[in-house]
Amino acid sequence: MSFMLIRLLQTFSSITLAPEAQHPDTRPPTEWAQAEGRKARERFRPKAHLTLYADGGLWVRMNEAENA
Repeated sequence: MSFMLIRLLQTFSSITLAPEAQHPDTRPPTEWAQAEGRKARERFRPKAHLTLYADGGLWVRMNEAENA
C-alpha cells in the first residue's frame, strides 16, 4: 500500500492546499490567527476521535509532473 501511495505522489510536481473548496463551517475560526503557538498557523481544523483527521476533509490541488 505505501509503495502505491509513494508512486502516486511521485506523479505530481506540487500539492497545495485549496481552502476555497473547504466548507466554511470547517475552516479555522478567524480568532485563531491571534492565538499563540501552532494554532495561529493552522489552515485547516484538526480533530481527533480514534485517529487524527481534518474536519471537513483536506482539499488539495495537485499539478501533474512533466515526466510522469
